[in-house]
Amino acid sequence: MYSSSITAIISALRALFSNRRLLLLIVVVYSGLLAAIYLFVSTREATFSQLLLTLVTVIGAPALFFVLQAATVSYTNGPTLRGLIKNSLKLIAVSVPVIALTFVAVYGLNKFQTHPTIVTTVRYILLAVIVPLIVIQLWITVSNGGMRVRNVLTQTFAPQSMFVYACGFLVFAVVPYLLLQKTISIERSWLEISVLIVRLAVSALLILLGWVTTVGALSILNAKRT
Repeated sequence: MYSSSITAIISALRALFSNRRLLLLIVVVYSGLLAAIYLFVSTREATFSQLLLTLVTVIGAPALFFVLQAATVSYTNGPTLRGLIKNSLKLIAVSVPVIALTFVAVYGLNKFQTHPTIVTTVRYILLAVIVPLIVIQLWITVSNGGMRVRNVLTQTFAPQSMFVYACGFLVFAVVPYLLLQKTISIERSWLEISVLIVRLAVSALLILLGWVTTVGALSILNAKRT
């Protein structure tokens, strides 16, 4: 189990850095996504132009997100950029029902007030592990032209898939969180700002690299099972 999972991760890394055009596209789209999120958070809805900018970011951020995921899901299959928009629409179509069911599940969990610790734990497991794994497998399946729910659930919770996701989660979630939460006291303000910028940049790169590699490795494992 571990050897096949590690081999898939290494293969995903090699495929990512060997396809420079797609790597550049992924970096550009990811940068645009971060910029759109920043503009949405920082823009105040006071003037017409600011309201228009907010509307653009509300539409642009999800669009960039799914284009990024379409490239992430398919980059291990070969150096092609064809059908990227079409695949993005497919990913949106399969993601909307999962998002809706997730909101219903979280809303239902919030109704249980007698065991807050258990509810919080289940909520974190649902949002951080179960839903992302299911969504990734749905993306992979629909991108490959298939749609069998039974196969999706089987591949989602296969030991190899869980191990790959656990390794990726350390890179795209745990390490960036610890890096940003670490308090560094520096007397010089310019140096403190420089260190903060470096930490933000490294965290953003780790999130991108960890997520893309994780999805790519899961795609490789999926191809081996079929």
